[in-house]
This record gives sequence, structure tokens and C-alpha cells, in this order.
Amino acid sequence: MNRLRRTLVAVSAAVALGGLVCGAAGAQQPGKGITINIGYFPVVSPVPVMRAQHMLEDKGYTVNWVPINQGLPGAASAIAAGKLDIAWGNSISAVVIFSQSPDAAQFVGQSFVNANVTVVAKNSPIKSAKDIVNKKVVVSGMKTASTLFFQIGLKKAGVDPTANEYFVSGTGPGMVGVLDSGGAEVVAGYVPYVSEMVLKGIGRVLFTGSDAIGRPAPGDGFIASTKFIKDHREAVKDVLRAQFAATDFIKKNPDQAYKQMAEFAKVDEASVRYSFEKNLIGVAPTYVPDVEGIVETEKVAQELGFAPKGVDLPTFTRKFENTELAKEVLAGK
Repeated sequence: MNRLRRTLVAVSAAVALGGLVCGAAGAQQPGKGITINIGYFPVVSPVPVMRAQHMLEDKGYTVNWVPINQGLPGAASAIAAGKLDIAWGNSISAVVIFSQSPDAAQFVGQSFVNANVTVVAKNSPIKSAKDIVNKKVVVSGMKTASTLFFQIGLKKAGVDPTANEYFVSGTGPGMVGVLDSGGAEVVAGYVPYVSEMVLKGIGRVLFTGSDAIGRPAPGDGFIASTKFIKDHREAVKDVLRAQFAATDFIKKNPDQAYKQMAEFAKVDEASVRYSFEKNLIGVAPTYVPDVEGIVETEKVAQELGFAPKGVDLPTFTRKFENTELAKEVLAGK
């Protein structure tokens, strides 16, 4: 009987211990059973660092990293259709694009400022924005942030932005090719591809988005589906935790991070390094969306005709920018 009793006690203890271990593992896996579909572009972003750190996967989430080839409008359509839960994008162009489906998504956390840069051909006689009249300009899209900051720069210089001929390339590498071939004299582009133009000796920087608005230009971060925020609020906060940790890593370990981001964007590491060291892009002073900066920029976007018919961009901005989630994450909640 004593032997039987000892056996039963041992078995019970083992079962209890197993339950505790499983319970502890479960407590450490808040994302178990939740899938997050995250869209990304091959640009300078914390995404490659996030993938290397796999903080989300370690919490039990199943993460599908989905490459976006059709620009932010394509990502917006995918989010609205429920095919993407979260996507990387520019805070300025996101307002313009998502204003056409106002309840679909919210901008939840920023990593960078600036990122959008106007470059002219190296041998161009253009000396300042006021010289850009009746020129061939290549852009990634007519409603993108890089185009907007380019046009703001011209407007500030007293030049009519419409007094130019625009060509849409769709991609950063495509813009490099157009400038190199002489197909355009001006590029309204973004890092790291504008840096590639400079380092290849085919272009020179004329002004940045920050130059255009006279303050750090609101940059890039994550846009989350409104439905996904409602259904999985903690999951979105975990994405932000991973984003902020990856961005911190970029600040503290630039050499390793530049290499990761260069491989991700398929450019030489020197192009990423040049982008940061020449202040063509920079880490944001706060990861909370810059609502006031975006509102002020969208006021000019409205004047330049970027808004869809009947849309008040500054008003929509205050609805679209979600600051609560980032503030909670930064407060350790």
C-alpha cells in the first residue's frame, strides 16, 4: 500500500508539474492561435530587423510577411479586403489613400522621419526648387508622399508644381534607371534609392521633405486594419513592441542594421548608410504618430489637390492617426 501510495503521489506531482510547465508556456505564448498578415515594401524599414529578432513568432503568433509590389494603394485595397492586417507605409500618403475608405485602417506607430528626397541629374543646371519649371520629373506615383513633398517644395519656392511633365515609374529602382538613362532630369524619390543615385554619380540631392516643410517631415510606420485592432488589440500592441525594439536596434547597432536593411532593399550597404548619415532619413524622436505634423502637411496636400473629392484631409487625419496604442506600449502597458 505504501509503495502504491508513493507511486500515486509521484504521478500526481508529475502531472501537476506538467500542468504548471504548460501553464507557464501558455502564459508566455499570448499570440498562440493568432495569425498576423503584415505587408511590407523593400525600402528602409525596421521590418528586416523585426524578422531577424522574431519577437512576434516567439510570442506564438503565426506571422505571414507579405511583399507588396503595387505600392501603398495596393496595400490599402488588401487591408480593406481583409487580406492584410497590417502594412508598412508613409504616414502622409496613407492619409490621402485611406481617406477613400475612411473606416478601413489607422496609422498606429512611426519609426522614421524624412525619407522623401528630390534629386536632380548630376549635370543639371537646376540649383534650387524655383528652377524646376517645364522639366521632366519621375515619381513613384502621383499621390505618393515623395511627390507631395516635392510639390510642397516647389509651392514654397513660388513655382507652379503642375508646370512640369510627370512620369510614373512605380519603384525606387525604376526611378534610378530613368535618371541614369536621361529619361528625366528630376526625381521625386525616397531612400535608399535616392542615395544610390548620388553614390552612382548620376544625381545630387536638391532638397528633402523636411526642407520642404521646414520641420522634421512625418515619415513611415505601420498602418493597421481597424477590424484587426478591434479584434486583436494586444496583437497590434505586440507588433508595435517589435517595431519599436527593432528601431531601437537600428539606433544602437547601425552597422549591423544597415547591412540587414540593405540586403532587404537590394542595394549596397553604402546607400543605406548614406541615407542616415546625410539625414535623408532619421529615427523619429517619438514613436507615437506625429498628428500635428501630419495635419499641417495634409493642409498643404489639400491645397495642392491631393485630396479625393469631398474629403477634408486635415479632419480625417485626426481620426486616422491612432496615438493610444503607441502611448500604451511606451508606458509599458
